[in-house]
Amino acid sequence: MDLIVRGYCGEDYPAVCTIERENSPGGCKPEVFIRQAGVLFTDTFLVAECAGRIVGYTIGALVQHRQESGWVIRLVVSGEHRRRGFGERLIAEVTDRLRERGAAEIYLSVAPENHAARALYEKHGFREADFCPSYFGEGTDRLILRRDLSGREGLIYSG
Repeated sequence: MDLIVRGYCGEDYPAVCTIERENSPGGCKPEVFIRQAGVLFTDTFLVAECAGRIVGYTIGALVQHRQESGWVIRLVVSGEHRRRGFGERLIAEVTDRLRERGAAEIYLSVAPENHAARALYEKHGFREADFCPSYFGEGTDRLILRRDLSGREGLIYSG
């Protein structure tokens, strides 16, 4: 497995958009989001590259007003590359980048029925902090997971 996790660059845009389209609900157009994320999150927008091909990506962000909280905004691995450790590398790398930039805790949202993603995140120290019905609109319930990076366990998300 020749996997490289590195920072996103403009040349990655078409491949990342393709992966996002494959993993987004119908009608969702990822192009604007990906383009803007490439500008806004230059230090924490990472791609996974295997044999010269982009096979996944993740985007993290710091939230300054919440005592240096971080969020994993997105983590996606292309369908044919799942269950090969690529998601593990991406979550570890984005967590490290957010920690290096001062995050004392990291949040992310995940669909309750996405058991594979939940298992991955739990393996990396994320624990359920909240349940948000219709988080992205009707029928899109989400669990909010939290990972403490400071040793202050027990805090609850209050979005």
